[in-house]
Amino acid sequence: MSSILARLVSDLDIAVLERTPQGSFNMVSEMPEWLSTLIPETTVHHEALFLEDIFLFLDDFLERHASFWNQPTLEQITSGVWTEVLPDGKEQLLQATALFVQERPLLLLKVPFHQEAWPIYQHAREQRLENEQLVEEINKREVLLHCIVHDLSNPLSGIKGSLDLLLSEELVEPEDGNELVQLGIRQATKMQKLIRSILSTFANEVKPLVPTLIGEDIAPDINACMHEVAESLSATASLRDVHIKVDSDRSKDPVKVVGETERLERVLFNLVANAIRHTPKGRKITMSLREEGKYIEASVEDEGTGVPEDLVDHLFDRFSQGNDSIGQAGLGLYFCRITVEGWGGIIGYRPSASGGACFWFRLPKPIKNPPASE
Repeated sequence: MSSILARLVSDLDIAVLERTPQGSFNMVSEMPEWLSTLIPETTVHHEALFLEDIFLFLDDFLERHASFWNQPTLEQITSGVWTEVLPDGKEQLLQATALFVQERPLLLLKVPFHQEAWPIYQHAREQRLENEQLVEEINKREVLLHCIVHDLSNPLSGIKGSLDLLLSEELVEPEDGNELVQLGIRQATKMQKLIRSILSTFANEVKPLVPTLIGEDIAPDINACMHEVAESLSATASLRDVHIKVDSDRSKDPVKVVGETERLERVLFNLVANAIRHTPKGRKITMSLREEGKYIEASVEDEGTGVPEDLVDHLFDRFSQGNDSIGQAGLGLYFCRITVEGWGGIIGYRPSASGGACFWFRLPKPIKNPPASE
């Protein structure tokens, strides 16, 4: 090895070894200090080194590529990065490269990262392992929560069924507690809705996403969904003296978007129901559509007080609740987000011109149906 090449190899802290016909290796460069700490003292000064006896990882690497040494025309091959334990208990990353230089079979051993970077790498690996353990623990708790909620639904159905029977068969006289039975039915109904909401949210989160390239023939009509939701919530709005206005004609041509009708109606239902709860008496809620390039944007705007600034960033998080949301599960807007994003869309919030809240979401338009072949 020339003096210039030897100096370069030394500066790069690379160990250069030449393979002998017997399968051992001779050191043809200066031995780096890091390598001498890994090789037993009894073999440091040996001319012939059997690296597979020193490094178990190299034993596998050299065996799998044994035929390489018989083909000088092949390009170099590189092992993966492996870890060796130093005498002081610390770990050291290593990497090997086999190649031919002027038909001489060489093996280069090097440290793939600068020594100062190794603690950073090790810390990152520890953090990754901790994160994987945390994710696994969260998944276990979510499964447990799902099971608990699911198991609650069966006895609750029995309780509500019994109360319904008492009321329908007139087995309870008004003076004996008819009002209490009705109260029990109402509360049981609310709990059933809550359970269905939680189960549906978890199910939809892991449910395969609807392909974004669905055709117009199966795509939902978001205009019709808006009118359907407005009608279904009209009675609730009337009780609160709130008017729901839809800024589109139901008889107009369908406005198709990527998605599924039932879940799209539920997204709109959640947004309008929220608006009803936060709209003062005598005010209105406006539902509207507009075209945004390859997307259709739907919005639900109310004339309430809007969302406090400190809550805006967490509106669509799971179990997020406002200060006046006692009794709410905090899953409605979360369901809206995972559903819309699952369809390739985006959802958000902005203050309305009246000072109220405006929740909006954009969904992509479906692909045009290909013309039928003649």
